[in-house]
Order: sequence, then structure tokens, then C-alpha cells
Amino acid sequence: MLHSDALRPAHAPVDLRQAVAADLPVIAEVDGRAFGMHYSDADLDDVRLLFEPDRFLMARAGDDTVGVTGSFPFDVTLPGGAAVAAAGVTWVSVAVTHRRRGILRAMLAAQHRGFVDDGLAVSLLTASEGGIYGRFGYGIATEHRTVEIDRRRAALRKDVEDTGGVREVGTAELRRLAPDIHRRWAALTPGALSRSDGWWDTLLADREHQRHGATPLFHLVHPDGYVSYRRDNATRTCRIVEVVTASDEAYVALWSTVLAIDLVDTVSCRSMAAAEPLSHLLADPRQMRTVDQRDGMWARVLDVPAALAARRYTVELDVVLDVHDPFLDRGGRFRLRGGPDGAECVPAEGGAPVVGVGTAALGTLLFGGGHAGALARAGLLRADDPAALRRLDAAFRADRTPQHGTEF
Repeated sequence: MLHSDALRPAHAPVDLRQAVAADLPVIAEVDGRAFGMHYSDADLDDVRLLFEPDRFLMARAGDDTVGVTGSFPFDVTLPGGAAVAAAGVTWVSVAVTHRRRGILRAMLAAQHRGFVDDGLAVSLLTASEGGIYGRFGYGIATEHRTVEIDRRRAALRKDVEDTGGVREVGTAELRRLAPDIHRRWAALTPGALSRSDGWWDTLLADREHQRHGATPLFHLVHPDGYVSYRRDNATRTCRIVEVVTASDEAYVALWSTVLAIDLVDTVSCRSMAAAEPLSHLLADPRQMRTVDQRDGMWARVLDVPAALAARRYTVELDVVLDVHDPFLDRGGRFRLRGGPDGAECVPAEGGAPVVGVGTAALGTLLFGGGHAGALARAGLLRADDPAALRRLDAAFRADRTPQHGTEF
């Protein structure tokens, strides 16, 4: 057992131990209480497709499990197309009876030290609450928009060419075709997460509780893309579950087909990127309305040189980053030299402008969606040389808006 010195001594000691396969029902019970869910036996069977016990930590107070954290293994795409191994932190919860005793910090510290020991450059998560993870060095890396489109009035511009090639398929055929399309999309998209066979089987299981009164999944497939959606016939709404496209032709053809679905008044999509081409393709962009915008995936840099050297940069850059990391003490001064053809990042010896940055802000910048100028104005990034800040801002931008694509 790992006994945490970070836990406050006024309470009974809490120990951390690695989970075993038989712990899944207990872990699910702790998680269910925290998030207001009950896991059925069928739900647990689905979870087992993804559950790797040695990636989960349990906080134990006597015979009670009072906290859990785990992770899933992913590859994540960086700007320029390189994919690096990452941990997707998940199932993080502490019992309401044991809050504010240092349990969360102890679990995350042990978990993240394990990530470092495993040689990972970055860890990722999707947050239930926005105020929790900044203090652990996480910054917002992707954003989601929920949009609604008036299907009756929305149409693509007349000069937009739809080359066709879309077919309607069942879930079994999509399961066969989608992994290759998704891999090609992920190679083009910063922040995109890989999917194992277990992820595909889980996502396409299409359980009743996922439908919220709508139909089972329908699928449209193009050689370079696919759309999965449901029909809510009571509200005459087409709910887009996922759009994945590896070419502009597929993007146009699939959206053209979606906008032609009969007996639908509204098309809704909950996971559209912050900057999306669709509004520019519409003859009347006002027919697509943003009804919600929220954080998506958060990122934490664990190994600054490895993470920054693996990506590409829009313009040539030579800067010293003074990285502040009070949680894991993985900061320091690093000289980053890079551009469109590659990069290197090594411990700094001076000779370049200095930019001070915390690990949370670095996570926001890493996948190309963050704006260094906005972070500086918010006090999360410091540059004595305005020209260095402008160069950093331009260099870290990505050609495509980051999207992670898989909720975990």
C-alpha cells in the first residue's frame, strides 16, 4: 500500500492501493455515488472492455473505498501530425464524507508520478467541473460548441460542389469501415485521440440509456468520412452524435446529405469544434446557431522537452520557456527552437528571449488552440519582450482547430 503523507493527520489514515479486476463493482459504486449514476451488470460488462485494473488507484479508509482515480491509454496527435502516448485520466471521485482531507491531491500525485515514471509526455482529462484541475497543472486544450441548424432553411452555397459518394449503412458495416477513416482523421487533427477495439465496441454498443428518447443510431458513410446520428421524432430533431471526415470533399458531401434528411426541422450537434467550416459553407450562416460553448479536453505537460519537441510550429521560433510547475516540480528553463520542419527543446543555457509560463497555460497552448496573447493578458503567461510574445503566439497556432473526438 502507498500511505500518503499529504493526507491531513486529524482524520483516520487513508491508504492508496492499486486496483485488481475484482474491484470494478466497488469502483463503479464510488463513481456512481459521485456522479449520480447506478451501473447495471450490463454497464459493467461494457466497462470491462476498457478497464485495466493496474491503471486505477483506490483510496481506502479502513474497509471503505473513499476515492478513485484511473486512466485509459491513448495516442494523441500534436500539430504537425506526430502522435505521442498519453494517459487519459478518468473516473476521478472522492466520497462526500471524505472531502477536503487531501485525498484527491494524494491520489493525483501518486497517479501522475506513475505517468512520469512510465515516460509519458502528456496527460489528459475531461472535467466534470471547471475549477478543479488547473491547480494540478491542467489547461483547456479543446472546446466544444453545441449548435442547432434550421434544416428547413439551411442550404450550402450554390458554388459549393458536392461530389457525392455518401451511403447509408448499418452499425456492423460502420464498425468495419470507421476505424480506418478515424485514423486518417486523427492524423490530421491536433488533439485527436486514438481508439482501441474496445473503444469502438463500447461506442457503437448503442445502449438504451444513451438514446434519451431518440432512435438507435443511423450512419452515413463516405470513403473519407462518416456521420452517426439519431432521430428524435417527437421534436423532429436529428441529433448528430459524431462527424469524422478525413477530406474536405467528405465534409461537404456528408453535411449536404444531413441537411437533406426529410421530416426533420432541426439538426443539433453537441461536439462541434470552436472554429468549424460549416457556417462558411452555408448560404445563410445565421441558420446555424451556437447554443452552448464549453471546455472539452484538458491537457497537462509532464515532460516539457519531449512534448514540445514532438510537435511542429507555424513559424520559426527560438525562445526560452521558464516553466512553473508547483504540483509535480517538472518545470525549469527550456530552450525551444522549432518551425514547420521540426523542433528541439533542451534545458536552457540562455541566449534567447524568456517567456514565463505555468504548466496549465502550456497545456492550453500545446495542441494549437490557445492564444498566447490572451493568456498573457490574463496573467498566465509573461514575456518581457512583446516581439517574443507575438512570435510565440504565431508559432503555437495550428492549421486545424484541436478536437479530441472521444469522450472519456
